[in-house]
Amino acid sequence: MIERLDMLEPNDYAPEQKLRWLSALDGKIYREVIRTHEGGNVWPGPYVRGDEELIVPLPYGEDIYYHYLQAMIAAENSETQRYNKRMTMFNAAYQGWTNWYNMSHMPLGSACGRFRF
Repeated sequence: MIERLDMLEPNDYAPEQKLRWLSALDGKIYREVIRTHEGGNVWPGPYVRGDEELIVPLPYGEDIYYHYLQAMIAAENSETQRYNKRMTMFNAAYQGWTNWYNMSHMPLGSACGRFRF
């Protein structure tokens, strides 16, 4: 993801900073979405090498992570309009994925599908 970003949008931010941004985002995704569903009990932790697998898979992950990194760069550069545009794109991609995840994974404590007669 970092290579794609750097190729399409050259910037001066170190890979380590981008890994911190990705770690923060995946920590949020884990806490707010994955951990609230059955089977969501393992998060790989902060990214440090750059070869770790991100939480959100394709096809959703590509847009989520790309737009998020673009937004973080815009925020650091004090480019408010660009930040707002990228966050709008990120939020749309993120909402699409959370909708899919919520429909595909059983929430914790849910009784759906477990009827007793």
